[in-house]
Amino acid sequence: MKSITDITIRNYHIDHFGHVNHARYVELLEEARWRYLEENGLLAPIHETGAFHVVAKIEIDYRCSARIHNVLQIETRIHDRSDHNFRILQRATLKDSRNTALDAMVTNVFVDPKGRPRPIDGEILRIWPDLAGAPCTTTDLL
Repeated sequence: MKSITDITIRNYHIDHFGHVNHARYVELLEEARWRYLEENGLLAPIHETGAFHVVAKIEIDYRCSARIHNVLQIETRIHDRSDHNFRILQRATLKDSRNTALDAMVTNVFVDPKGRPRPIDGEILRIWPDLAGAPCTTTDLL
């Protein structure tokens, strides 16, 4: 399953060059990932297991600029997983032109409440069907 998040670019999103700065994109992608979790009812059930997922790595390929008043449409979906981490694929397009602004691969890991690594086990996979159905690799994705 994928999630689509529309975000209108405001003046506080842009830098002095008149476009969205690379650092701001990280925040916009984070907003879209949170919406994915909320739309799929995953936040509370996962936290009840004592698991928390955190970003371990972000790779972003920038394609074209987004400017004030553009609407970014961010598609978020699970890409693949291993026993210890999983990757989320995100694509941001300019809604009016359908030009791709960026592609991002976000690697996440689960940790317990003390910050220790936690494997992706059956308990988590029962709660998160998209993660359970993702292609599984035997090697870590970091």
